[in-house]
Amino acid sequence: MDAWQGEVPNRKIAGFWRRLGAFVVDVILLGIAGLILGALFFDPFARMGAYARLIGFAIALAYFGLCNSRIGGGQTLGKRWLGVRVVDAHDQLLSLPRSLLRYAVLGIPFFANGLPVSPTLAMSTPLGYLLALVVFGGMFAIVYLYIFNRRTRQSLHDLVVGSYVERCDRAAQPVPFPIMWRGHVAVVAVLAAIALSAPAVASRFTQTQTFAEMLPLYQTLSSQPHVINAQVVRGWTSMNGNTTHSLQSSLRLDAPLTEDDAMARRVAQQTAKPTRISPTKMPSW
Repeated sequence: MDAWQGEVPNRKIAGFWRRLGAFVVDVILLGIAGLILGALFFDPFARMGAYARLIGFAIALAYFGLCNSRIGGGQTLGKRWLGVRVVDAHDQLLSLPRSLLRYAVLGIPFFANGLPVSPTLAMSTPLGYLLALVVFGGMFAIVYLYIFNRRTRQSLHDLVVGSYVERCDRAAQPVPFPIMWRGHVAVVAVLAAIALSAPAVASRFTQTQTFAEMLPLYQTLSSQPHVINAQVVRGWTSMNGNTTHSLQSSLRLDAPLTEDDAMARRVAQQTAKPTRISPTKMPSW
């Protein structure tokens, strides 16, 4: 459905693998920088917990925003090595504000995913619907367009600012960029609608007995000293016809307390209280 009549072979749209390869190179370089910063500032980042992702987002925003603009020639290091660059519909390099917005649309859904948000706040509330649209709707749309928009190879962040990623290892050709198949817009709208339904589905889950049993434990663990974020997961395993149920607690701390046996025992006792788990269900810590 992405084949079109009158295809111009000289238009230098960057292919999927070349563009993905450039992005992987950039992610590796940023990952190395993150490891260095993490080693130098481990304690402050540990106290920030999941919010340290905001620092990572700011670094990535500066890197991609500056390099993909006319300041950096429309090329990050990965794009430079793979011979591609970011331009607008007129084959001109992007201004810095447009380049920053371009990366913000790409990066916010992935960096926002995993931020510590209360389950009750992230369900049927305006914030919950906004997070669902941005995180799930944004990620689904970005991945879908990356894979299936073969005509222009524009993903969501490209469409928002009107940018293209073109090959720059051949002479420029005075031909226009192709136009995206309009059916992709309908698919993105459906993905957004599905994402918006997530808080309502989660809200119905909160009315089940399973969630009602886990919510008090989540609230208790979240209020413990040094706990930044808590997760409670109920599971089960079956072997030789015997089923074992479990209730697992996972805590993110702002201090190196992994050797604190007293805290571990206290959390295990809270997890295993009869009001939270029946005697036939074995807790795991």
